[in-house]
Amino acid sequence: MKLLTLLKSLHPEEYKDFEKFLQSPFFKASEKYLQFFKCLCKYYSSFDLEKEDLEAAYRRCFGQQSLNDSKLYNLMSGLSKQIEQYLVVRMVLSPEDNQPPVYDHLLVKSLGMRNMGSYFRKEALRLIGETMERPRKTMDDYLLLSQAHREVYFNPDTSKSAEEQLHLKLAAEYLDLHYCMVKVQYAAEMKTRERIFSIRYETPLLDAVMEHSTMAEWVDAHPLLGINHQLVHLYQNGVDEPGFRELMALFIEKYTLLSKVDQSVLLPHLINCGASLLSRDHAVEAELLSLYKLAIQANVLLDGNRITHIAFLNVASLAGLCKEFDWAFAFVEQFSPYLEESKRAPSVDLAKAGLHYNQGRLEEAQTCLKPETFQIPFFDVIARALLIRIAFDRYVLNGRDYEFLSAQIHAFDRYIQTLGLATEKKAADLNCIKFVRKMVSLKFELVEVPESKKDALRKSLKQLQPVRLKKWLEQAIERL
Repeated sequence: MKLLTLLKSLHPEEYKDFEKFLQSPFFKASEKYLQFFKCLCKYYSSFDLEKEDLEAAYRRCFGQQSLNDSKLYNLMSGLSKQIEQYLVVRMVLSPEDNQPPVYDHLLVKSLGMRNMGSYFRKEALRLIGETMERPRKTMDDYLLLSQAHREVYFNPDTSKSAEEQLHLKLAAEYLDLHYCMVKVQYAAEMKTRERIFSIRYETPLLDAVMEHSTMAEWVDAHPLLGINHQLVHLYQNGVDEPGFRELMALFIEKYTLLSKVDQSVLLPHLINCGASLLSRDHAVEAELLSLYKLAIQANVLLDGNRITHIAFLNVASLAGLCKEFDWAFAFVEQFSPYLEESKRAPSVDLAKAGLHYNQGRLEEAQTCLKPETFQIPFFDVIARALLIRIAFDRYVLNGRDYEFLSAQIHAFDRYIQTLGLATEKKAADLNCIKFVRKMVSLKFELVEVPESKKDALRKSLKQLQPVRLKKWLEQAIERL
């Protein structure tokens, strides 16, 4: 129900303010709204109510008088409208940090429409000045500047003589700047969707915008434009390690000059670029982990108070690869409550198994791989691959579990062939397990593998494409 959804959206500190709002004679349309609102507040914060509960609340508020559906509907609809108005008024009067001053903009527009002369001009110039001084400007700030200069120039009292043409020029320049910023941000979103979903977007005027927004004074003065421009350029030319490192350096340098909203929009792009490079065996683990830490710091890792099991496992795995084990286990404890309940325990087990493995604690790692983990899609392949690495290390280091390892290799090979994976991903998994089988056979046959055989394996692996866990395979060769 809309009313319950709106009630859930209110923050704790907003409830008292909303009571004051309901008592305002300008907005209040019925005294019943405040009474009914106070009654419903008893169900904060879940508001887990059915129609029967709402009917009972109505009777508690207004006695045992007859109640029909239209009375309840009208009351709920009216209260919903009051909350909607309150949210709009709050946004105008108390905007979030780094958001454009909506109140001041509407005031200037209203004064201009009423042709308030010097009063209008004073407020318009004050708005322009304060917006220019904002340390963290959003794209909407530049649109507001364009509109404010436009209001001044086209006001009937503004002379259209040469000295006044500056407002017209600035209105056009800020509009161009706003358009370029929006265009490159949309283009970045489209490019990443093209890579993920294998679709194609037409982006008219993008080349012209990219060329226009390369002006050094723009890029230096407007960090958001510079970062998005470089991001689109990276997508257009293919995500490579030098381009990623250059973009990340710029992002870190300008990070504090970006609004929280822009930080949260850009971070997933950089994380996706880093993840793409990592999947192609580029050494960007530390950089990617630092981006995840920034996402945690900026409070954007959670989506709707939830974390996906993929992001959860990625962060824990990266921390393990970077040998930050204390931080990794603390992360698992802190963020596991935000996982989907049905996947919480398997996600935690799989994350801890990977961490124990990277610590060299093979027995603890295998203990964490519980039977239910192998029954969940996506987890199954990760768990099977990790079990093979555990068994491989145990065989190479201690000469144990050869039969178990051989059985797991055979089972993994057959299992991957039954899955409906993308062609390249399936080939990467199959190439990996075939190479593991080759190493195990060589170790079993020779016991002590000579350096010449290792060199042959290194050359073979270097030519093998695509292949999963390439860095681990390189390390495995050294342990033979």
